[in-house]
Amino acid sequence: MTLLKQRVVIIFWLMSMAGLLPLIYVLDPPRNITLSSLFTVSIVFILTAIFSFKVKGTDIIVIQGIGLAAFLIFGLFIEALLTQLCIITYLLFQRVGKSDSYRIPVNLTMFLLVSISSGCAYYALGGQAVTGTRNVLALHLLPILAFYIAAYLTNSLLLTVIRRWLLNQQVVLKLFDRDSAWELVITALMLPLGIAFYFMYTTRGWEGMMMIAIPMVTLSVIMRQINNSQELVYFLQNVNHLGQQLTEELSVNRVFDHLFAQMPAMMTTADYLYVVLYTEPEHPKLVRLYRKNQESDFVPFQQEADISLSVYREAKTVTESGEVCARYPFLDAVSKGQVRSYLSVPMMHRGQVIGVLTIASHINRAFTKANKIGIEIVADFLAIGLENAKNYEIRKKESEHCPLTDLYNYRYMMKMIHQMDLDPSLAVFSIIMIDIDNFKRINDRFGHQNGNAILIGVANRLRKTIGERGIAARYGGEEFTVLLPEIDSGQCFSIAEAIRRTVATEPFMIFNEEDKRYDQIHVTISLGTATAPVDGTDPSELIYNADHAMYKGAKQQGKNRVARYL
Repeated sequence: MTLLKQRVVIIFWLMSMAGLLPLIYVLDPPRNITLSSLFTVSIVFILTAIFSFKVKGTDIIVIQGIGLAAFLIFGLFIEALLTQLCIITYLLFQRVGKSDSYRIPVNLTMFLLVSISSGCAYYALGGQAVTGTRNVLALHLLPILAFYIAAYLTNSLLLTVIRRWLLNQQVVLKLFDRDSAWELVITALMLPLGIAFYFMYTTRGWEGMMMIAIPMVTLSVIMRQINNSQELVYFLQNVNHLGQQLTEELSVNRVFDHLFAQMPAMMTTADYLYVVLYTEPEHPKLVRLYRKNQESDFVPFQQEADISLSVYREAKTVTESGEVCARYPFLDAVSKGQVRSYLSVPMMHRGQVIGVLTIASHINRAFTKANKIGIEIVADFLAIGLENAKNYEIRKKESEHCPLTDLYNYRYMMKMIHQMDLDPSLAVFSIIMIDIDNFKRINDRFGHQNGNAILIGVANRLRKTIGERGIAARYGGEEFTVLLPEIDSGQCFSIAEAIRRTVATEPFMIFNEEDKRYDQIHVTISLGTATAPVDGTDPSELIYNADHAMYKGAKQQGKNRVARYL
């Protein structure tokens, strides 16, 4: 919500309280007021707010039931005040954070209007102020029914207005849809409850009301515990599902993609999520940062400014709330001072901390013990997943790359040339075979270590010259191969010539062990090219033809040249 809308909401709430409450007092003044009765009903309202529970994701507060009783006993003014007390208590126990503080005036205003509409509907249909009766028929059931219907309709209408105007959500006003089903059920159940509250009060006083309030609150507590257990089971199921996905991925980036895609949905109170890796303890690295508000301000990471350093050193989970969060400048800067609670968990692998997972929220005390247990499990899964993916990537790289030059190896080159040959969308591709001239003489004269340096130097220039246009591989020994998808014969010859010039024009550095100094030598290469499908329809044939062009057309013709297969 924008700052302007928040200010409008607060002003409207203050004006509503200042203008409507005195008017209600005049039109329907309090009645039947005694200190004990008012205190008893207030306690019931507070307990109702504290022990709310959820059903199918809907918050259940039996406020309408006791609201009717308060309305019939004390009048609309007291009912409105007690409803305000109930809503304030409920929101405080929901741990509304600074970023959601607008919910307090919004809900107070909404329920004030609900109280007014309900009372007006009651009186409009002939309802009268009662001073106490034991006759059900004397209560005017039709006005009581109107009391509940007006409350439901007003609540639905105001929620739609709030979502559209304040929260900019695309919603359509529907009085009867799946989301409103539970509201209707609750409204229907509140009618007999409200009447029962009233009659117990009129027959037995505040003790009679407590005879209903105590079992009602007890039932609310039981339902709350059942709901909490269900939420914990559901949360741990999501944790287990996420953990399986993290450990099954074979790419480090994909591991983080899964984590940052699913964790915010699992932890709806999370406004920030980030991971710091300590694979190099002296140089920890912030690898990914999530911010719910999608801000892009860059905040450079410093380990001394973040809680993760303490978590890494002590290998223990840390969770804190309140102003203490401002002790950590990184978290404070990322959130612009809005963080009110955080949960920072070590990522353990084989008894070692390899990283720290931190979740932060604008809400005070946002993370429960269940959250702590679940996120610790996620952090361990994350550590295992990262290690598995890293080891797989290392093994994959080792199996596909030449350990000396870091170019692709023969196996990978053959796999790619077969894929190109079978790709129907690839109309043409070319291959370049390369051999270092007089390489045996270089080895014999300068030693194999310098020979390896020459191989590395040629590979670096080959990689730099080709760029993203093709795939460079070490074919074996002093031979290299370049695959060029969507490159025809003429383009291939030009690229090969550019490679030849790059190698030939700049000298290579070698170390002269006898004189203990670096010397420069010039190295040349011979190249042969072939293009599919004109120069070969089979990968083996294409390689043979390019190799043949290199030896017959380049090596035997003086070396340091490019030859095309004819």
